[in-house]
Amino acid sequence: MDITVSEKYLWFPVDMSGEMVWVSVYDGDQKIQEMKVSLGKEHIDFYGVWKATEYLGKELRIVSEKGEEYLDGVDIRQEKTRPQNDYPYRPRLHYTPAYGWVNDPNGLVYVDGVYHMFHQYNPYSTEWQNMSWGHATSTDLMHWEEQEVASTPDEYGTMYSGCAMVDEKNTAGYGKDALLFFYTAAGGMNEWSKEAGNLFTQKLMWSTDGAKTIHKRDEELVPWIVGENRDPKVFWHAESNAYVMIMYLEENDFLILRSADLLHWEQTQKMMVPGMWECPLLIEVPVEGTDKKEWVFWSADGYYQIGSFDGYTFQTKTERKMAYFSRRAYAAQNFVNVGERVLLVPWVRLDNANGWYRGAMGIPQEICLKDGADGLQLAFSMAEELHALRGSWEVLPQNETIFIAGEAREVVLSWNVGMTGTELLEIGETTIRVDFTHGELWVDTDRKHELDGELRGVFDPAKPLDMTVVIDQEMLDILADGGRLCGTIETEENVLGKTLKLRGDAAPGAAKWCVLK
Repeated sequence: MDITVSEKYLWFPVDMSGEMVWVSVYDGDQKIQEMKVSLGKEHIDFYGVWKATEYLGKELRIVSEKGEEYLDGVDIRQEKTRPQNDYPYRPRLHYTPAYGWVNDPNGLVYVDGVYHMFHQYNPYSTEWQNMSWGHATSTDLMHWEEQEVASTPDEYGTMYSGCAMVDEKNTAGYGKDALLFFYTAAGGMNEWSKEAGNLFTQKLMWSTDGAKTIHKRDEELVPWIVGENRDPKVFWHAESNAYVMIMYLEENDFLILRSADLLHWEQTQKMMVPGMWECPLLIEVPVEGTDKKEWVFWSADGYYQIGSFDGYTFQTKTERKMAYFSRRAYAAQNFVNVGERVLLVPWVRLDNANGWYRGAMGIPQEICLKDGADGLQLAFSMAEELHALRGSWEVLPQNETIFIAGEAREVVLSWNVGMTGTELLEIGETTIRVDFTHGELWVDTDRKHELDGELRGVFDPAKPLDMTVVIDQEMLDILADGGRLCGTIETEENVLGKTLKLRGDAAPGAAKWCVLK
């Protein structure tokens, strides 16, 4: 199939019920794009979009692994804009792209008054594939605007996870304050890179115009080491005067590397940490009520260890701990260039794809370390920017059924010491049970993640208890016990069209709620 490009975007029709086929786009003899997609003919669920601006006026050739017959009857539209999605039950507060699959956050960075959130993205399906870097921006950390796809697969591989940093000293040589993006080129995960014989390597992109234009560096930073080694996270370690990269190797193995110039890297420690894998973070986290910080090593599921780090090696002080009581949140990454704040955003693993998008980004949360039952533990709080979204607080009465009325809500409950019995917060088809007799918080739902066991957290009933619940379409965010308990729960997609009820024999001393918008 030949197409002369006359508009900014090519819209590829997607039929999610069809067979996934490799489709390539050529400019002459040069391959310029490749995707695995089920192209629709009679039936179209949505359009996957490719920006073709640099090829305006050129004739491109589109081929499929199934031959020309597969493309017969496929109408690839040319349009000036990206398709919009007005699906009514889209989350209000959690970022989702218009269409397609989203997973791990990548390259979270604040620069020139704008928060940038890159993420793993498949524009051509609501299933994982074609890993690209999607991009969204915000000026208030809460309302996000989808931008152009930042980077797509090439001959080196698909675009796996990575991070961003501001090169304040022009260390890498692309300009003072250039944005640098470290990522994994997942060689072998697309046909293009298989044909070239490429493996998983760590590579670099850069931008000098605030991420409007992103360039790829051909040379690799870290060559293939083993398996699907991936997920580089880079930061400046002032005490040892070097840049540090932590990355995942395979199984439960991780690697720490150092660099003086951001381009050449030397290994300093290989770590084997049972039960932890992929998407590592190594971050300093403040200890509540002190001027101290502790180093935290974190992996994708929310498992973490507290320890010390000298710029070369990480030494653990604790056993592995778990940050979440549910398994929806995954692969959290911290924003950089935000001063002393430790702001995390996870991917929320949602099953629902009725609106032809799947997955969401979590609401940004700040973390600190607090005393817990077994020493220091991570505690979460909603980023303070959420406060600006609040309407007027209203009392949440006991034993009354209240219509949520289509708007995101925040519920705040608090109990004094000496409580007994059980209190229930019913939100649509989900029930949160607070059992003061046993010191347990339970969530009852039919929409558990496949990795969820019991949706249960424990607290000390001899102490006061607080709980915050943010209600958004498709999900609840629950924080309790000063943020020591943290979990995200999938709900029915139109939970904002349902009711809420607080009942039981352990009524909170204070109960209030407000609209968030």
